[in-house]
Amino acid sequence: MSSSHPISSYVQSMIENDASNNISEEEVFEITTKATSSSNVYSGFAELANALERLRMKRKTDDGNVFGEKSARLLDLFSFGTFDEYYHQQQQNEQQSLKVILNEKQEEKLKQLSVASLSYETKVLSYEILMQQLHLNSVRELEDFLIEKVISPGIVKGQMNQELSVFEVFSAIGRDPDRKSGRVEKMLATVREWKRTCDDALRDIENQIVETKTDLAMEDLRKVEVTRKQEEAERRASANVVGGGGSGGIEEEVDAAIKEESGSAGGTKRKK
Repeated sequence: MSSSHPISSYVQSMIENDASNNISEEEVFEITTKATSSSNVYSGFAELANALERLRMKRKTDDGNVFGEKSARLLDLFSFGTFDEYYHQQQQNEQQSLKVILNEKQEEKLKQLSVASLSYETKVLSYEILMQQLHLNSVRELEDFLIEKVISPGIVKGQMNQELSVFEVFSAIGRDPDRKSGRVEKMLATVREWKRTCDDALRDIENQIVETKTDLAMEDLRKVEVTRKQEEAERRASANVVGGGGSGGIEEEVDAAIKEESGSAGGTKRKK
């Protein structure tokens, strides 16, 4: 990774402390907390996790726990985890010393990164899915978050469609690769299901449009046929008048054609 990357200073700090071999778990957690709280670090957490992994291979705590377990969990969460995943972790009963509890800045960043992860699967995100995944309580709260925390800082480039209640994605920042398969599968499955529902609804709308166009085309054909019959009847009537013939039958044909047109205009629609 380039030395100019925002995460580099934290990685270097971890490496230097690794060399001295006197860094404590508290100091490791302080480094990871600063990195995950920083307002200009949104990727590269896996690089910091690799530096931590080298430390963990060398050392263990006195009670048998692997060194830096809490810091490793924190970095995994920011590398490829989501806010919904973190939220449900908080509901679980586990050893308090290993439980990751985010501060306000970390929660905000994890929500930002969660929107980026969602955008990899589909370019049209429903408000419903976003509110569910980010655990927000109102559309206003969601739209404010998207404008101020997602679009403005460039986490995800896109636009809100308030009429359809969706967020249309153009592009998003990259995240670290998921080294543990299945961590975001539940989230992606939810998005895929929503996309499938939208596709089904779109097909229904397209079918209705085709049927409507067919009905209109048939109605136009009926009108053309009625007009043709009227004109034919009028021509025959004119010919009979010139030839001295009667016009009673012709008038009946014209009346019939007019009635046919009126009937087609007010007729029942085709059964589906």
